Parts: sequence; structure tokens; C-alpha cells
Amino acid sequence: MDVQDCEFGQDRKKAAVANTKRVDYPASWRRDMSVYIPLATKYRPQKFSDVVGQDMVVRIITRGLMKNRLGPALLFSGARGIGKTTIARILAKAWRCENRTDADPEPCCQCMSCRNFLQGNQIDVVEIDAASNTGVDDVREIIESSRYAPTFGKFKIFIVDEVHMLSKSAFNALLKTLEEPPAHVKFLFATTETYKIPETVMSRVLKFDLKKVDMELMIQYLSSICNQEEILANADVLTMIARAADGSIRDGLSVLDQAINVAEGNALSSADLKSMLNVSDDNDTMELLELIFSPNIESTIKKYREIITNNVSAVKVINALVDNVHVLTCLKTHVTPLEMIVSDGLFPRLEKLAKAVSLAAVSRIWQMLLKGIHELKFSDRPEIILEMLLIRITYAAELPDLRELVDEIVKKQRRPLAINEKMSHTESAMESLTQEAFKMFPGAKLEQ
Repeated sequence: MDVQDCEFGQDRKKAAVANTKRVDYPASWRRDMSVYIPLATKYRPQKFSDVVGQDMVVRIITRGLMKNRLGPALLFSGARGIGKTTIARILAKAWRCENRTDADPEPCCQCMSCRNFLQGNQIDVVEIDAASNTGVDDVREIIESSRYAPTFGKFKIFIVDEVHMLSKSAFNALLKTLEEPPAHVKFLFATTETYKIPETVMSRVLKFDLKKVDMELMIQYLSSICNQEEILANADVLTMIARAADGSIRDGLSVLDQAINVAEGNALSSADLKSMLNVSDDNDTMELLELIFSPNIESTIKKYREIITNNVSAVKVINALVDNVHVLTCLKTHVTPLEMIVSDGLFPRLEKLAKAVSLAAVSRIWQMLLKGIHELKFSDRPEIILEMLLIRITYAAELPDLRELVDEIVKKQRRPLAINEKMSHTESAMESLTQEAFKMFPGAKLEQ
């Protein structure tokens, strides 16, 4: 990708966040105060320029519309809540827009067709939930309906959500229609599990892989929504919500909805959010990591028990430690982290810790944490499993570096011990490790 393409992507990201707008819902909804519209619905994108975090997919589709080079069947895949169905709906709206020209890929959102989309009155756009319509008979109804021309407009469009839920027979029944559909028919599929779709179907569609929204962009987007809703939220609050969203715009807005209900007045507090999400304070997690490297097993376990006393799950504690160790490793190796996964306030402490610990110790703890995540998945007592893991990690943090250990062993081999010389704790450990190594590799010798 050239510099111009990169600039295009950055400009579109900023524009999408800055231009986030409320959806203009029917007047009857607005008059009825009992109808609450969730933020995820209220701010659902209505144009391609409103879509956040999917620059390349939007670019391909908009240029395909301008060049009239989009096929009859498209598949959108990716995690939950990142815009698969939303982009499919915008594309369907653009295909049927009465005022759109080849020079402008965006739907006008003013014509009768676009207004019908908003009110859900589009009889020539059929949305199907494959999770509840899995059989071959349901697909036969689609095939039968596709034979007839649209009531008005150019295309009849079928949007099939969770398409991977269709049965094998249903997929087979759809193959011929996908390969040679009528000129007026378009299929838009959405799925979270591409691997469940037969290869015969995959070869007949144009596939788009949507990615999770990165932390920085998610924080900017949530900040924009808070400004429009007149909600006060500081950087720590937005970071916690973005972390809980895990790259999903819909999840982020759902968490924000909850946080607004919990808040006193229009200000969101970190304390309320921590209680709501059952997550540990960033400073608590950072202190736990510092105690691990101290190393002080008793203090480490005391701090860990203090954290989980506040209903914080062991899984969230270990995930927070993994994030901190990742950033710590990046600081130690002078590498920029892929995304902002820790709050800005922790960076000075992480930088100080990076200067005090060895890369070998950090790498060792990283491996043990990854193994611990696997162990927690299969345990009914995750709190105890993590406590034992923290004891092992804290003990391992003070073990000598392997390179230093080998150098010391070589020096010891060259220098005979005095008769009354007592071996230190480290030398004893070196001797034990050397003996274990010789048992594992019979006949091995240390180079002099």
C-alpha cells in the first residue's frame, strides 16, 4: 500500500469518528417516550462514511459501486459487532437508492427507497436469520422468490445473517442460484464462522474479512458518542470500556449504555465502572506485577487476594497481567506496542520496571502466563489455579538468566572449590541444574 492509500485510510478514520450521527428514526418513535433506543441502534451507520474501523472493506465496496464491478453474492465475515450486517444494509440501500450516481457510491438517505429502509418497509430487501431458518425448505422459498422481478427499483436483495447455520442440504440447494443468479438478484451473507461454510459456496462469493476495531480508534469513537450524549467520561473510563468491548463497536456501546445507567448524573466514574465490569484497578494490577518482580511471594499473594475480594475474576486478572507484560516487553526491547492496551498513567511505572528487570525474566513470566490461561479454561477453581501460578511465577522471577548460569558453571568448572568454601544458594542451584542437564543428555560435556 502506498503513502496515498495510507493517508486515505487515516483521513477516513477521522471523518468516520467525527461525523458520527444519530439515526433519524420515525416521528412515532420519537414521540413515544417509552420507546428507548439503545446507543448501538441510535448510532448505527447509515452511510459508508459513517463506518468505523473497516477502511479497506469500505474502500473496495465504494470503488466497486463506482465502477459497477461488484458481483451478485458477497460474504462479510468477522467477529461480533464490528459492522458485517451494517455494511450489508448500507450496500443494499446504495444498490436501490433512486438518486445515487456512479460518481457517488453513498446512498442519498432522502429518496423513498432510502426512507423505507429506515422504517423497515423495503419489500424487495429480505433479511433472513439463518439461525432460525436453517432448512432446505427455507432456501427453496428464497430461490422461488428470486425468480420474480422487484416491485420497484433495480434489484431484489437477500441479506442472510449467520449464514454458516444453514444445513448442508440448504447450502447445496443454493449453489445453482449463487452461480447463475437472475440479473436483478443480489445476495449478501454475514457470518462469524467462515470455516463452517462449504468450499463450494465460498468459491461462488466475494469474501470480505472485517477486523476488530483497535483500542485507540474505539476510544475516539466512544468519546465522540459521549460528547453527543452530553456525558462526561475521562480517559481512564473510556479505556476501560474500550478494553471490555474487545474490538466490538456494538459491545462498546452496550457497555456505555450500562455505565450511563449506573452513573450519578451525567458523569461516569472509574469506581462505578470497575464494580459494574468486575475488573481490577490498573494500579492494582501494576502493583501486583511489581510485587512479582520484587520478588516477594507473601506480598504478591496478599495483593492478589485483595484484588479478587472485589469480585474480580481470575481470568480478568491474568488477562490484565498479560497486557502489562506485553507492554513491558515492548519497552524493554524498544518496540512500539501494537495498540494502547494499558492506560497512559501506567507507562512511567512500566518504564521504570523495564529498566530493573531482565528480558529473560520477562520472557519466562510471559510463557508461564500463557500456560496459565490455558489451565484456567479447564478448571472449576480458577482463583486457586491463578494463586498457585502466581507463586510459581514469583519464584521464577528471581531465577538467574540461562546465559549467566552457563557462564558461572564454566567458571566453576575451571576454578576448583576450596576445601572449606561454602556454595551460595545460586551456585547450589547451578550445580543441581547442571546435574539434571547431564541426566537428560548423557555424554554431554561443557566446552572449556
